[in-house]
Amino acid sequence: MTRATAIVVAALVVGPAAAIAEPIGAVVAGTELALSGGGPRQRVQVAAIGYLTRRAGGYASVSRVALDGGSGLATIGVAYRANAARPRLELVVHADAGVAWPTAPVGGAGVIAFLWPTRLPVAITTGARSHLILDGVADTRVAWSLTLGLSLAR
Repeated sequence: MTRATAIVVAALVVGPAAAIAEPIGAVVAGTELALSGGGPRQRVQVAAIGYLTRRAGGYASVSRVALDGGSGLATIGVAYRANAARPRLELVVHADAGVAWPTAPVGGAGVIAFLWPTRLPVAITTGARSHLILDGVADTRVAWSLTLGLSLAR
């Protein structure tokens, strides 16, 4: 086999494999601005997304954690990856359920936008989320929040 033939064979084998690389997931850390309740409050948010297929995967989040630990949300759910303007911009829609402490069930949904300004696997993230907190019949409320953070994503 000549050198040119070997290069062509290698390009045919490696090229498509690189083009269809499966996404792994993302770890997001940032700040969250809770817009509902007793006025705007700044909180911490950490989320993880792991893809099972090219587009669908699992989602887990701990958010709205007050600095004194007196309030927060912990949720798990599903995520769907929608290509916006690949490879630089990506949208992930998620639905989740969990608990708001001290002890209230919660369900919600949101969207996270990932923007890669460089070729590094670090993305700037923005998001919007809404959660229904079921704290008894009289105290059920909707919580809205906006997020901004950084992500290690692939």
